[in-house]
Amino acid sequence: MNALIGFILIFVIAIHGTLIFYTLWKQLPNRWALTTAIGLSMLTVASYFLGDSPRQIILIGLIITTVAVSGAIAINEMSSPRNLTIWGGFSTLWIIAVMLALLTNDNATIGKPDWLLNLFQNRDPSAYVMLAGVILAWLGLIGVGLYTFYKAHLPEIANRNLYWVINMNIMMLGAIITASGRDISGSLGGIIMVIALMGLVYAKSTHSIFDIRLSILIALRYLVFLAVTAVLVFGVLYIAIRNNITNDAEGLIFISLLSLGTVLTFIPIRQLTDFIFDSIAARTDINSGHITREYSKLISEVVELEALIPSVIGTLNRLLKVKSTALILLNNTSDEGISLLVMAPGTEIDQKNGHISVNSPLYFTLAKERKPLTQFDIEYATQYKDISITERNFFRELNMSAYAPITLDYTLIGILAVGQKLNDMAFYQRDLDLLTTLAQQTGIALRNARLVEDLQHLNKNMQSLNRKQKQANEQLSQLDAIKTDFVTIASHELRTPLAQIRGYTDIMDAMNESGMLDQDQTVTLIGNLRKATERMEELIAAMLDVSQLDVDAMDLRFTQSSVESVLRMAIEPLADAIKQRRLTLSARGLRGLPAIQADQQRLVQAMRNVIVNAIKFTPDGGKIEISASLQESQQEDKPDHILIEIKDTGVGIDRANLEMIFKKFFRAYDPSLHSTGTYKFLGAGPGLGLTIARGVIEGHGGKIWAESPGHSMESFPGSTFYILLPVSTPEDARRILSFEGTASTDAISNDTFMKRPSDKQRTPTKPLEPKVEA
Repeated sequence: MNALIGFILIFVIAIHGTLIFYTLWKQLPNRWALTTAIGLSMLTVASYFLGDSPRQIILIGLIITTVAVSGAIAINEMSSPRNLTIWGGFSTLWIIAVMLALLTNDNATIGKPDWLLNLFQNRDPSAYVMLAGVILAWLGLIGVGLYTFYKAHLPEIANRNLYWVINMNIMMLGAIITASGRDISGSLGGIIMVIALMGLVYAKSTHSIFDIRLSILIALRYLVFLAVTAVLVFGVLYIAIRNNITNDAEGLIFISLLSLGTVLTFIPIRQLTDFIFDSIAARTDINSGHITREYSKLISEVVELEALIPSVIGTLNRLLKVKSTALILLNNTSDEGISLLVMAPGTEIDQKNGHISVNSPLYFTLAKERKPLTQFDIEYATQYKDISITERNFFRELNMSAYAPITLDYTLIGILAVGQKLNDMAFYQRDLDLLTTLAQQTGIALRNARLVEDLQHLNKNMQSLNRKQKQANEQLSQLDAIKTDFVTIASHELRTPLAQIRGYTDIMDAMNESGMLDQDQTVTLIGNLRKATERMEELIAAMLDVSQLDVDAMDLRFTQSSVESVLRMAIEPLADAIKQRRLTLSARGLRGLPAIQADQQRLVQAMRNVIVNAIKFTPDGGKIEISASLQESQQEDKPDHILIEIKDTGVGIDRANLEMIFKKFFRAYDPSLHSTGTYKFLGAGPGLGLTIARGVIEGHGGKIWAESPGHSMESFPGSTFYILLPVSTPEDARRILSFEGTASTDAISNDTFMKRPSDKQRTPTKPLEPKVEA
């Protein structure tokens, strides 16, 4: 061994020692495996200071173990633990096979000088085993690296895997040269191996390595440029030599023309070369200024938030040449962290929710430092290794590549996320800087859109308030008219029986004075007086019932009853009026219904009020149909209901008054035009019957409402009243609630129980004159 080779080997060993010191000092990931690989490589180089005989086994053993440990580090970085186990098993078998071949063959040439050159001449089994192991190891490492490169979900991961492939190729090349056995090859192989180990240390010291593909393209570009330049220079020199150019005017002119032709040839060749490499790289230079101006112009034209988000996504996809874009907006903030809502219309991640803790490094980077980051940073950077699984999975499931904070007044309001580039290149720092600028412009656009949205919302609220105020004014006017009508109705209703009492009293007095009052006349007059007082008593009782509803003072006493009996008791007192008006009243479906819990007296009163209402607003000769059916509950915690329908062929109800008819003292027409008879067409009444009916029915836990096509005194469209009663009365229905409030807050839904029987289920209608036929 000459002095130069010895110096080179010592220098290489020193570099190994430096790498070991750096690895332990920086506490790099997998530092013990990395230190082992460096140490084994250092011993491999140091073995060349031994004699030829003792270093044979030591050299080969150290080379194999160095490759095994280095390969394990690479596979652990690139692939799954399963592949690492396979690699460990293969490496162990390789070492054992080579060692056995060396120990069992006294004439083994492996490790001796020029053994590789004489591999097929010596026919050494140990050499074949060694070579086979090298080939299999090489193919295995390259195969795993290329597969993981192809399957990588991020360009940075693919770039890192490609780096490992190149590094392990360098390591395998250095191992083969070192194993050749010659001193000169040992020094050269040691240099190559230490370069590979420096690559290992570099990869472990940073999660973001330089772009391999871009570096290769740049290197190829310059190599091609250098080759083209060399060819042109060679051509010029060759032409000059062949033509024996003289140092005179003619020669100078020839050289000038030759130089001009060379330059004119070089320029298009250089442009063609650049075009080819740009096409291969599938990328063009990004003009940040142009993108910023165009993006600002486009999003400034959109002022509505719903239109802004699709515009931002589409514009960024086009300008940045990325596969996807999303806006992640702050949905809520608290002392514990921030809630995120993903806005990406038309994608699977749209409306996805996430959360970032205030103690998370992600929050510190985005909200405090207001810096961009990549998905590769989140998965591999040391500073993010302790983030929660929830946060890591949230960002991983977005399938995005880079994130930039959207801030206003130094406050985080959202995150701008972009997916992979169309050319699958990584995001460089200039790309992240541009993304940060676009995120700030997006924040301004979001603020403007929210201001416009708030203004539109305010305008809608003002319009709504104006409508409500108009409706309130109309209701006040209507209530004022109702008050006036009530005074008119009450005075009329009270004056009529009072006039009767006064008249019959005067008649009795006059007849008594003249001695003309006999027993029959007395009975007739007293009967008329009794009717008048009963009329007054009914009016006063109705007013008292309504007052009890207003103060929640009406007690209901529930006993078991049936719908059939309630309707019979409600209809029987009306039989004479029905006959006088020549009305046809029929009923169906009343028999076979389950018993109900009800205050029979009050429920009869409510049913009678509804039927009386149908009688008064149905012209003579009209029809009134009553039907009932069981509505089974669709919810286990809700009772079954009985639906009662009271349908008439009367004047109908205006759609605007379908709810107003249940208000106190409401009359749908001029009360001064009504008939004086209680049961006559458009007969008299204080306007309290339906109010009391609703209060009683809702006190039973039920519901009453009316439906009608409209109001007409010519076509008589009719109306239908629906009464929904629970079979088992809920506990909270023991005391009646105010009819004003329960109408809007009743928990019973029409859709839940309203299943009207089909025509096939309806029994034939039979006239009720005057009895109810079920």
